[in-house]
Amino acid sequence: MFKKVLIVEDQQSISKGLKSILKDLNIDNIEASDNCDNALLKIRASLIKKKPFDLLITDLSFREGYHLSNLSCGEELIEQVKKVQPNLKIIVFSIENRIGKVKKLLDKYDIDGYIAKGRRESEDIKKAIQTVCQERKYYSNTILTLLKGSNNISQVSTSDTLILKLLASGIKQKQIPEHFKDNNIPSGSKRSIEYRLQELKTIFGAETLPQLISIVKDIGLI
Repeated sequence: MFKKVLIVEDQQSISKGLKSILKDLNIDNIEASDNCDNALLKIRASLIKKKPFDLLITDLSFREGYHLSNLSCGEELIEQVKKVQPNLKIIVFSIENRIGKVKKLLDKYDIDGYIAKGRRESEDIKKAIQTVCQERKYYSNTILTLLKGSNNISQVSTSDTLILKLLASGIKQKQIPEHFKDNNIPSGSKRSIEYRLQELKTIFGAETLPQLISIVKDIGLI
């Protein structure tokens, strides 16, 4: 079983509940943080002291504090943690259930567990900790259902995501080939971009580019 766990959660009642679950699993070395900057400092300090955490349980969204933050969300924390302690086990515990966001965390950061906050969260958290400790992944039923219906998401490439992000930021379609050229990104011809946008509209059932952008934003793809 895990020996040292860090909880990153800004709601005190939820943090207290997680601590109780961990203690039921005979995990006593527990630290908590209510913001991502402090959590990253704790992780770095534990490495310096050669007493690292072996499990991180984190939410994704946090209330804005009175202090200036370098890391504003759990995803940014996970990205930094992967740089300083790549082998740290990570379980996300969040209300976020947009398939694009979930897939990104699984595919890009290879997190070990994802639990949707809800009625069965206590049981799911306990199962997730036990499963991840055995070097296996664990996802709550809500997340598994999302993943089963994610075929259209799997058809979207990194290049597609960049095109969609550029359009969403206000860059016009005719300006995208120049952006690709300036940044040495392949497959950026005018024809290939037009063709791919047409395919994406078909995949997501959109009739116009604004509708396509709206859809991919809603599912958390961009």
